[in-house]
Amino acid sequence: MVLHCAVFGSREMNASNKRWVVIFGGAGRETCVERMLDEGVDVSAILVPKRRSAKLENSLRRLRNLGVTIIEVDKATLGSVLTPYAGLALLSIGFPYLLDGELLKMFRPALNLHPTMLPRYRGPTTAAYILINGEKESGSTVHYMTADMDRGEILAQSSVSLNAFDTVRSLQRKVYATEPQLVMDAIAALEAGVQPRPQDEGQASEFPKRRTPADSEIDPARPLSALFNQIRACDPDEFPAFFYHEGQKVCIRLWRPEKTTKEADEI
Repeated sequence: MVLHCAVFGSREMNASNKRWVVIFGGAGRETCVERMLDEGVDVSAILVPKRRSAKLENSLRRLRNLGVTIIEVDKATLGSVLTPYAGLALLSIGFPYLLDGELLKMFRPALNLHPTMLPRYRGPTTAAYILINGEKESGSTVHYMTADMDRGEILAQSSVSLNAFDTVRSLQRKVYATEPQLVMDAIAALEAGVQPRPQDEGQASEFPKRRTPADSEIDPARPLSALFNQIRACDPDEFPAFFYHEGQKVCIRLWRPEKTTKEADEI
């Protein structure tokens, strides 16, 4: 794992002895909160969405064992539930609801953990596009939250190498594994007065549309070699690549018969 943390000077904020509230909706990313608590970070509450997937529910089972207050919220109640925590530091991890500018002003600081190397691949479901584009590297970013999604100044980043056989699942596994340390490095950077760096708009890319199963449809007229990245970007169980033949939907699964056990979630 490689961590990049730019220091440009002091900032009028110190995170020493800060209390935190975590807004959490990131299935498989509960290790970040576990690490915070293991390191003695004072987490006052964890807010989670009332409507959630089975995967997120599995993550919450682990969080419920941590002894921290967990509060269910929806869009309508989010503001009223967060208001008593005004003045605390806030960390968002995969939370599905956007916070408006007035809410963000209540927290010092308000940070987000975004699972790409911003400013590249802004958006809610960008892992598939990283694979479609054949990227050789990805990572995660801790950045300041602003009213404009995924555009705040960068405090810290992690990076991982990707290969030609990575899938959405293996990409997430690699990136998520860096995030607990990344969160702690971001907190340490706050304590040290690290100045965040602005995002370079010249390097930015954005994918605002949330992917749906329909996005897994491929064009069977194209050669398989040209479709390889598009197919591996589709989860073979939840949203497999597919095409239609004689009016019937045909799904596609790729695999390597000689891959090692360490590569179980790769092609």
